[in-house]
Amino acid sequence: MTDRSDIEALLPFYANGTLSEAERAEVEAALRDDPALELELSALRAMRDTLQAEETRSPGEFGLARLMRSVEEEGRSRSSGRGLQPARLWRIAAVIAIAAFLAQSVFLLDRGGPGYELAGDGAGAVRVTFDPDATEAEIRAFLTELELEITGGPSALGLYDIMALDGEVSDEDMMALQASPLIETATRDD
Repeated sequence: MTDRSDIEALLPFYANGTLSEAERAEVEAALRDDPALELELSALRAMRDTLQAEETRSPGEFGLARLMRSVEEEGRSRSSGRGLQPARLWRIAAVIAIAAFLAQSVFLLDRGGPGYELAGDGAGAVRVTFDPDATEAEIRAFLTELELEITGGPSALGLYDIMALDGEVSDEDMMALQASPLIETATRDD
């Protein structure tokens, strides 16, 4: 035997008379055994009768004629050319914007004149790792004494870039960095 939820799913079709013989027999057997299903069936039949009794409201011939007239008028207004002008204006504006963007890009690309230098070029920098026990004050005092400054870092690996205030780190400063207990590693970034 089919379970109750399957029978409930078949009830609307039973009320409409659209079930096969086997399904109708199952539903009728369930209706004999369960008075609650009989109440549900009567509610479904009442809803069906109410919906079928309602008048269908249609706009009729005049409504259809009015709809067709408005569709034809809209088609004529679009073909007159007035509907295309905003699209044409947008295309012109887009072409002008693209041309301005390209002109600006060409102008900005030609910036390699004399005195031009990239910020953070990094030429002459030294890459260091500090001792984990070194304090910020000790590191700052040591770098100030050598006239060096941190220009980048820390990286994901804990590396810092150091440069001299006047440009490139000298060989003497490099030896001092490598000899210091505050510095674990110091290598030139060439």
